[in-house]
Amino acid sequence: MSKNNENNGGFNSFRDRHPILVNSALMALALVALGYIALLFIDVFTSHGQQVQVPDVRNLPLEKAIDILEDAGLRWEISDSTTFYENYKPGTVIDQDPKAKSYIKKIRIIYLNVNAMHAPIIPFPKLVDLPGRQGMATLKAMGYKHVEIDSVASEMEGLILEVSVDGHKVAPGTPVSVNSKIKITVGDGSIVDLNPEQILDPEMLDSIDEANYQDAQKNYEEEMKRVEQERKSQQTSEEKKSDKDKKKEQDKKSSEKDKKKN
Repeated sequence: MSKNNENNGGFNSFRDRHPILVNSALMALALVALGYIALLFIDVFTSHGQQVQVPDVRNLPLEKAIDILEDAGLRWEISDSTTFYENYKPGTVIDQDPKAKSYIKKIRIIYLNVNAMHAPIIPFPKLVDLPGRQGMATLKAMGYKHVEIDSVASEMEGLILEVSVDGHKVAPGTPVSVNSKIKITVGDGSIVDLNPEQILDPEMLDSIDEANYQDAQKNYEEEMKRVEQERKSQQTSEEKKSDKDKKKEQDKKSSEKDKKKN
């Protein structure tokens, strides 16, 4: 007891003589201890030293890919599922990140690129009377992939006479899948009217072609505007209907409350 008292007395005496030095040493020890504890927590939180191999889930249906990843203790998220690829089945995993066979920590997330469930469906444009090349370019720009041109005998050369989708005629504005097979029938100008009274010079023919092109372009733009206006009108009607339903529901609740009060 006497030795412990002497040691405590000596430490207290040293601390009284050098308070700054003693407090600094105690703070340093506390910082070291806190740093060690923090490292232990980081190791636990980040699963330090615990790595797993990423399974290959490409070309698998999404549901099966999820089962495999979850069985491996891995988390997953879908990074993209809006693009449709013809060479993949709908809902199939196209790519993954991190890559298959790589080693990662279990806290990492596997991002999946999934093929869309169906090809985009968009309103079909008005093409009749447009030049064939313009019609082809319009369809390609809108995303239609399978477009072919056929020619038939006609008086006017190069103008679209008929359009079919999967073997059937469709009206402008009809929703059509971009994967549908589209056939454009264009006149070849091989039919010549030999009536002398109707023979036209080349300059007049050029002016007629230009007029047909401008009229067809104008008709196409007006048709697209009409389709857009109908869509907006339908949306507005649905919103008004929803507002009316909400108001009826509110009036019904108010009436029930008044009945309860009475």
